[in-house]
Amino acid sequence: MLEGKIAHIRRRLAGNKFTPPPLETGMRAGVALLLQPRRDDLHMLFIHRAHHPQDPWSGHMAFPGGRQEPDDPSLEITTRRETREEVGIDLDQHGEYLGHLQAVQATARGRAIPMTVAPYVYLVSPQAHPEPDPVEVQDTIWVPLAFMQQDGVEQQVRRDLHDGTSIQVPALLYGGKTIWGLTYRMLRGFLELIA
Repeated sequence: MLEGKIAHIRRRLAGNKFTPPPLETGMRAGVALLLQPRRDDLHMLFIHRAHHPQDPWSGHMAFPGGRQEPDDPSLEITTRRETREEVGIDLDQHGEYLGHLQAVQATARGRAIPMTVAPYVYLVSPQAHPEPDPVEVQDTIWVPLAFMQQDGVEQQVRRDLHDGTSIQVPALLYGGKTIWGLTYRMLRGFLELIA
């Protein structure tokens, strides 16, 4: 059953055509959507970012990843490096690249910022266990794909903005964690692609 699900994801990623991100930007980042086969299902890794006052996504749920450095030859290399740094998973050793999703325009505190984020999808071996860097990551959680694919799992949550106002946003709640914002947009894009 899992092999069929993995084959389906491979086909959907291979057959998807992407358009350039909506805004040109000098800043680019890559994130890793890590899928790990377990007995019951594929599970996806999310990180709970550490709290830092200068980080616009401080304390948010996210995928491992980060900004492209000048010496990174590609965003995929950036994503592999950042995944190793943030959660200790070496994708060269424990990962299989499945494909990438449409890059998205980043937002922070309710506003578009000059950055695009490219999501890369990997299958990771059952031997890959996160060892978070506490400076960057306060926690990790694996979420079953079947849970995220259920009808009616999306909820609306209230989020306070930097200017003192608040908005209602779509989110996924699992294990006491709230996945919303940019991460939820990328997740929803992935789930729609493989539906």
